Amino acid sequence: MRTRGKLVAVGLIAGVLALLLAGGAFAAGGAEPEVDPEYPTREIEIMVPWGAGGATDMVFRTFASVIPEYLGTSIMIDNQPGGAAVPGYTEALTREADGYYFVAWATPSLTVQHMREVPFSVDDFIPVINLQFAPIWFLVPADSPYETLTDLVEAARENPGQVDLGNAGDGGGTHLIALAFEDEAGVEFNHVPHDGGGPAVAATVGGHVDAVSVGPPEGVSQLEAGDLRALAVFSEERLDSHPDIPTAKEQGIDFTLGQWRGIAARAGTPQEAIDHVHDAFKAAMEDETFLTLAERAGIMPYYIGGDEFIRYVEEDYEFWGNLIRDRGLGERY
Repeated sequence: MRTRGKLVAVGLIAGVLALLLAGGAFAAGGAEPEVDPEYPTREIEIMVPWGAGGATDMVFRTFASVIPEYLGTSIMIDNQPGGAAVPGYTEALTREADGYYFVAWATPSLTVQHMREVPFSVDDFIPVINLQFAPIWFLVPADSPYETLTDLVEAARENPGQVDLGNAGDGGGTHLIALAFEDEAGVEFNHVPHDGGGPAVAATVGGHVDAVSVGPPEGVSQLEAGDLRALAVFSEERLDSHPDIPTAKEQGIDFTLGQWRGIAARAGTPQEAIDHVHDAFKAAMEDETFLTLAERAGIMPYYIGGDEFIRYVEEDYEFWGNLIRDRGLGERY
């Protein structure tokens, strides 16, 4: 599901997998954590470090109506937008690793760690389950003069740094994918960050930027309402849900890239709780009601779990680190 144009990830992070696995097995101080045999006995909180209405928020709110049947309790979604997700994850480090607190874990969760010095790392969280994969698409206001991706690229090429391209946050996945697209297309945009995909889409509808780089389900309702138009989707083939939107490859730019979204636990969370949450969400992903709601919202479920998801996150961390170092982005490299 994840292709990366001409970018190549080289090597793996030494020791990260072992540290992540160790973090899931033991709590601070080396004592093996225990979980109440009646777990869960209260609702489970999921912190989303992006605003309401963004893609990650929409994924969890779509699960909210069906997950209690499989989880044995409800979920509470705590949006903590702003600061490229750093404040949300920083606050997460102060929370108990007791099986009642999890975080949204997605592409921007990793990229921000390469963009700047942050008080958390991949070692502080254990990947639990991936829920969705979403290719990025470029959207424009309904009255935009750009009819095709070629029109947008030509304008950016003729006016370097003058075509405004919104994104869901500085250093986040939608921003970096747009930068990777620049490398492939040989253009330069003026990147305009927002506090999440929802605000970025709203700014585009309002005509405050020329285009926006987001991914489904962001922009789906605005496309259906006729407030936005899609110039291209960065997938190998057209999406079944939006067969009228051409790929970048169809328009002469061989570029495919997207984002994943899932759940992580604080290091030290009891393995029994991690397994329970994993199994509940995996079952919910196959629920007919959820699948209907997901299709309506433009969410494309994509399951990865257990050790496979840990390795997936490890490789993605290395991939984005290479891109950020090669571009000389952020404050770290």
